[in-house]
Amino acid sequence: MSQPNVTDEERLWAMLAHLLALLGYVVWLGAYVAPLVIYLVYKDKSQFVAFHALQSLFFQLALLVVGVICALLALTIVLACLALPVALVVAVGALVYIILAAIKAYNGELFEYWLVGKWARQIVGI
Repeated sequence: MSQPNVTDEERLWAMLAHLLALLGYVVWLGAYVAPLVIYLVYKDKSQFVAFHALQSLFFQLALLVVGVICALLALTIVLACLALPVALVVAVGALVYIILAAIKAYNGELFEYWLVGKWARQIVGI
């Protein structure tokens, strides 16, 4: 799905909305603050950027929920054997998914995350 009339600046900020979410691997709230700020700045300027930033934020929040569930499961010794490998697979898969979304955004495509993409699309109005 390509978005017509997307400027280079919009493609750049859409890509950054995904890649700056990786700050969460380094800075505690980075995964949520960067996409939220980009969304707030561009929500009235560009539906393309707003869509990518909002779904990046939603995806990071979904990962937070999965992380909390894995952490709670890891509290029991028996389930820790299952929760830790699941958390590792989710973390690596999320990293690959974020990079793929950033590439698609930079190419001017409306990449849609599984589960949260339709929700972001409805809110932005695309």
